[in-house]
Amino acid sequence: MRESRLMLIQYVTAAAAVVLVALHLLLQGVLVPYETAISFGTVLASYRSIFSILFLEVLLVVVLVHGFNGVRIILQELRQTLAWGRWVDLGTVLAIVISVGYGTRTILLAVLVGPSA
Repeated sequence: MRESRLMLIQYVTAAAAVVLVALHLLLQGVLVPYETAISFGTVLASYRSIFSILFLEVLLVVVLVHGFNGVRIILQELRQTLAWGRWVDLGTVLAIVISVGYGTRTILLAVLVGPSA
């Protein structure tokens, strides 16, 4: 993928992350008292709402893509050889896929399994 396209992704995910994180903080710390928002029952209840599940998944993907793409940019600037660039790009894609997979697994476990009593 061209570097200009990757930078566009970086800018779009930055803007999306600002909006999504602000909304998340508003919902979890302002509209709902913080002590209530972090209680186990409230957190588990948020995983029962399809809106919350989709919101958390989108937030996860946006933040991970933005963060790992930023690290990719830094690593690309360290060494600018073709082989290094390919390894960095491959490592970034793998890190994003593994991290999104693990985050999605966590969301699915909270939805499907719930608390173990």
